[in-house]
Amino acid sequence: MFHGTPSFILAKKLAALKLDLKKWNELEFGNVSVKKQALWCKLNDLDVKEETFILTPVEKLDQSNLRSDIEKLALMEETSWRQKSRVLHLKEGDANTKFFHRMANSNRKK
Repeated sequence: MFHGTPSFILAKKLAALKLDLKKWNELEFGNVSVKKQALWCKLNDLDVKEETFILTPVEKLDQSNLRSDIEKLALMEETSWRQKSRVLHLKEGDANTKFFHRMANSNRKK
């Protein structure tokens, strides 16, 4: 473990926790924006195919699942930006992401 004054030990433990949390977040969630973009591409491919051919029941189910997954990822992304911005007074579902980006970036600069 760490040796030194109690405040030094606390600071080192918090720094180690920060690294562990970053690793956990990357393993658990990954890059939400990249995942969402990949799902949009798959959904777009199915939509293009649907314009020329009739989709099989499996493809229709995939299309529905993709839409559902994109919606979940969008909510995760919105929640992430809300947490980063530290704004608590806005209502749920208020997706003013430009505002959240600005608040998160200003908090990071401080």
